[in-house]
Amino acid sequence: MSKTLVACLDDLFFRSKIEATARHLNVPVRFSQAGKLVEDCRGGGCAAVLVELSANGGLLEAVRKLRADGATRDLPIVGFLSHVDRDLAKRAEEAGVTRVMPRSQFSESLPDLMMDLLAPGTKREIQEEPELPDE
Repeated sequence: MSKTLVACLDDLFFRSKIEATARHLNVPVRFSQAGKLVEDCRGGGCAAVLVELSANGGLLEAVRKLRADGATRDLPIVGFLSHVDRDLAKRAEEAGVTRVMPRSQFSESLPDLMMDLLAPGTKREIQEEPELPDE
């Protein structure tokens, strides 16, 4: 059985970015809602969780429930938020988010982050564009 990333977010821009990156890397990803996060992460198929910390719907409570459940307590949880929201970042870490990142850093590092969460220690091969011939 292959491992899957589970993402919980409201922002459609980031949802499409995660979908496109996952498709490009051939990484399985499922989307969930805060109220179903524990259920969607149980069963051993989940490798890690990506969460938009400013999402609506009790996300920090869902993170606490993940940490309290024996089947999901050790899952890496990566959260992203606005770089100015330091109070939310602190509350997320207290709730059990493994890594809190500004949106810009999350967006920039998403391909490497996905690979590292699914296969720690591996790096994706970056393909350089071929040089055009001189005219």
